[in-house]
Amino acid sequence: MPVTWARLSRDEKSMKSTVYVALAVWIPLTLVLFATIPSRKALLTSMIGGWLFLPVYMVKLTAIPAFSKLTVASYGCLLGTMLFDWPRLLTFRIKWFDIPMLVWCLSPYVTSVQNDLGAYDGISDIIGHFVIWGLPYFLGRIYFPDWESFRELGIAIFIGGLIYIPFCLFEIRFSPQLHKYIYGFFPTEFNQSLRFGGYRPMCFLQHGLAVGMWMTSACLVGFWMWQCKTIKTVCGLPLSFWMPILFLTTVLCKSSGGLIFLMLGMGILYSIKLTRTPIVLLMVMSAAPIYMYVRASGTWDGESAIDMALKYVGPERAQSLGVRIHAENTLAARAIEQPWFGWGRWNRNRVIINGKDMAPTDGLWMLSLGEYGIVGLCAMTTTILLCPLVIWMRCPLKMWTHPGLAPAVAMAVLLSLYMLDNILNAMPDPIFVMALGGLTGIGPSIRKQLKNPAPARPPYAVQPQQNPQGSYGVAFR
Repeated sequence: MPVTWARLSRDEKSMKSTVYVALAVWIPLTLVLFATIPSRKALLTSMIGGWLFLPVYMVKLTAIPAFSKLTVASYGCLLGTMLFDWPRLLTFRIKWFDIPMLVWCLSPYVTSVQNDLGAYDGISDIIGHFVIWGLPYFLGRIYFPDWESFRELGIAIFIGGLIYIPFCLFEIRFSPQLHKYIYGFFPTEFNQSLRFGGYRPMCFLQHGLAVGMWMTSACLVGFWMWQCKTIKTVCGLPLSFWMPILFLTTVLCKSSGGLIFLMLGMGILYSIKLTRTPIVLLMVMSAAPIYMYVRASGTWDGESAIDMALKYVGPERAQSLGVRIHAENTLAARAIEQPWFGWGRWNRNRVIINGKDMAPTDGLWMLSLGEYGIVGLCAMTTTILLCPLVIWMRCPLKMWTHPGLAPAVAMAVLLSLYMLDNILNAMPDPIFVMALGGLTGIGPSIRKQLKNPAPARPPYAVQPQQNPQGSYGVAFR
């Protein structure tokens, strides 16, 4: 799987033992959580805590994916579920909306066989996909199967953003040092933290862009829960106190893409609230597939975008965009040579001349197209963009402002923006993948219940209530 960070040899000399200690104790710590607190809270604490604070480091293993922050929390949560909450595993049923994820996880086998890499390579790649994508998705499906349980995920993401505020502010002031202080090395090149005359925080994530996207996620989910009055206080203080602090910190993270996504997400939510139409959301959802099609097919070579950047933004940003555009052109031409299932792993999708990579790129979409072809790219894209459509199918737009539905609605919008981020970057996030599983399997359908209200209701079921004005509300048990 494409991952934007990896172990750097020059850092191994300065790396502290805390790297191995943190990775080694996380699974036992997760099991303690599952044994002492409700399993859903244990899952949220382990997954979000591991993603936010474990080191950016990979311990390479044989036959299975590397032991890293991308995988260790998922391993621990699956083991904790098997030991302390095993009946929950039996609740899983494969549905039609799981098909894109299954294709995304299984297609690497066809890719390996087609490229004569062998069945062993295909099975190994399948395991990698299942651990990085399939396992968090599966955990999301079994732990957040309804609106009420997903509310806990939304609140946990918001609280995770609040927890990161002091760490971000420290690094904004003193430069990204926390990962080096605790683990002995920088997660990426230090000069990438320089931004707009100051520092962009990296904390314990692989890049400042990942921090910016995380804070954007927490801010957008928290903002919509605040507007819809899903929760009123955190730690005894009203959300009107926390939201300005969280928003200001997100701005200070100096992630231009994250701020654009935050404003766009707020605009989508308010447009649906005011107009009761999904036009803006559908436009945003269609942007990534359209871009991928015109770029991969060669319909648009991107030169006009470079000219516009040179005219309106400046030569420095235009040059950066030009490098990305020309790299995509080169990699797209290479990918089309194996269009349906791609070239597979081991950099076979790259263009390397005399040992030099002639077309480096950061976009997950291009990496997926080159490695797993059109089938893999379509499966990955459908998996992500299916969520907003599923929420729309199961919940009328007029109810997207209801307090009980706000976290799921905000997260669905956020994932449509995450697909746009995959055009620019390649940063898999297990929390987003876990939310994918919860959102695609979320139920019951409010539309059906509004048409055929039932007298009895299971735990966390959504039931229609007629108010004096004649509109419908939703009540949680």
